[in-house]
Amino acid sequence: MLYDLLSVWFPRCCYGCGMVLPKKLPWLCFRCAAQLPRSYTERNINNPLKDLLDNRLPTKAAYAPFYFQQQNPIQHLLHALKYLGKKQLGAWFAAQAATFLPKNHPIYSCDAIVTVPLHPKRERQRGYNQIDLFGKHWAAHLKVPYVHDFLVREKQTKTLVRMAQTARWEEVKDAFRLVGNKQYRHVLLVDDVITTGATLTACGQTLLAGGTKNLSVMAMAHTHQVLP
Repeated sequence: MLYDLLSVWFPRCCYGCGMVLPKKLPWLCFRCAAQLPRSYTERNINNPLKDLLDNRLPTKAAYAPFYFQQQNPIQHLLHALKYLGKKQLGAWFAAQAATFLPKNHPIYSCDAIVTVPLHPKRERQRGYNQIDLFGKHWAAHLKVPYVHDFLVREKQTKTLVRMAQTARWEEVKDAFRLVGNKQYRHVLLVDDVITTGATLTACGQTLLAGGTKNLSVMAMAHTHQVLP
């Protein structure tokens, strides 16, 4: 009864088109959900994302359930997660990936989850790291530790998308370090969106240099063509 009254006064709307949502649909209407650009790479270990990252970062697996596209509901969901305080979307993205990913995928052999960290100043401004719930959901799903304080960002980097290749790698150079001497057999490094791949690669290289034996990567989405 109370929910019905609140839904009249404060209706929940689809993040894709703005239509009022029924109770059972948390984020998108059926029409917008059908428009989400699935990657369909969960059964293809040697997929384009892994091939591109492997140029600089050796991985056992790389996966994102969706492609990032502008003017698509996926852009609106990620914007809401990152800038509108809709932290629960991180768990929703993780649940989508878990639904798609087969149980024999190499990611299921990971023994720790590490997220790409925000700079402390940026995290204080935003109030949260948008990747936290995504990482925590996967840690619970795999029954492995979520190691949120192992990899830290020391350098507040600029947006990399419009930079030339050399400038991107220079910008992320020495941006991350490890705290402690934990060593894991197979770390799953998670991010929200992979665009240039430079930040993710810098994190992964830091983990491998610190003793991590194997590395896999997962993101909520990635651009069709990650910049080399």
